[in-house]
Amino acid sequence: MRGVSLYIMRQIAWPLAFATLTLTGVIWLTQSLRFIDRIVNNNLAFGDFFYLTLLVLPNIIAIILPVAAFCATLYAFNRLTGDSEIVVLAAAGFSRLSLARPAMYISLLVMAVMYAILLYLMPLGSRTLRETQYQFRNDLAGMAILEGVFNTPTQNLTVYVRERDANGDMIGVLVHDNRDTSQPVTMMAERATLLRTPQGPRLYMVNGNRQQIGADRQSLSLLYFDNYSLDLETYAQKEAQGWREPSERFLNQLFWPDLNNADDKANYNKLIVEGHRRLATPLYAPALILIAIASVIGGEFSRRGQGRRLAVGAAVGIFLQVLSLGVTHLATKSPVLIPLMYFTPIAAGIIAVFLLREPARHLAPRPA
Repeated sequence: MRGVSLYIMRQIAWPLAFATLTLTGVIWLTQSLRFIDRIVNNNLAFGDFFYLTLLVLPNIIAIILPVAAFCATLYAFNRLTGDSEIVVLAAAGFSRLSLARPAMYISLLVMAVMYAILLYLMPLGSRTLRETQYQFRNDLAGMAILEGVFNTPTQNLTVYVRERDANGDMIGVLVHDNRDTSQPVTMMAERATLLRTPQGPRLYMVNGNRQQIGADRQSLSLLYFDNYSLDLETYAQKEAQGWREPSERFLNQLFWPDLNNADDKANYNKLIVEGHRRLATPLYAPALILIAIASVIGGEFSRRGQGRRLAVGAAVGIFLQVLSLGVTHLATKSPVLIPLMYFTPIAAGIIAVFLLREPARHLAPRPA
């Protein structure tokens, strides 16, 4: 029995790993495209781009893993049936439920991984991603300054650069400060360098002048300088990080939000449902795997091929996933429906186990 169990588990494990890596890679690449604009605008390195995209992986894997487990189980048991291995094992005395037991070991492993992702890795990655994007968004020293273009790193600052030398220094620089529309400031310099310092981003300009129009709009003050340091930190319009989304919270912050906070109080149902969703979602892994097994070897044996069974199993699996989304949406509007989030996968698993029961054998009476 142990050898058979390990054999069936291997038949599921390889397709599961392949499906998980393939689907995760495809979705990860599509999701990473939305970071390209941020990388270009902030002049970030490839390491920063890879770090940002890595933070979205827990969200992707949490969605992909139960679907990949369902597809891998469907493929493995269809292959075992097509090669008549299921028939041989049944003739050797293995029941359908005993054949499903190795797949359930896989489902428990998938469920444990999903709990680790949903309860810890996903909120950690989501909040780290938001904080990192906030830092990049307000890092004026990382802004890409294009040559021959009027760049606007912030709403009140315009920078023009004629060209750059081999060291990256800017040549022929014009900076226009329009924070105070009644007294705009224009600075010009032969050379400039954009640097990060412990005190914040600085633009160091060499051999230039500073022009400022008076409040009466009739006078102009002109200051020539050899070296001038422009504090860019004062130009940054740093927005507050705002309310922490449910996807960024750990389980205790979902079930026990701060009701003194107006946003938490207004979104109380949303937070509670998100907490229950994280606890209920991993239960779909064993339910989907049982549905896959029942669709292939459940019911009466047929010699007409497995195409119809596979189509029915895939349809039921998709329906269950859609039903889970609908139940979650309804529970957000009416918290009294929260138990349905647990009942749906458990009921689906019980029905699949019922279909895997051995069919009753009716013996014909002996002739007199």
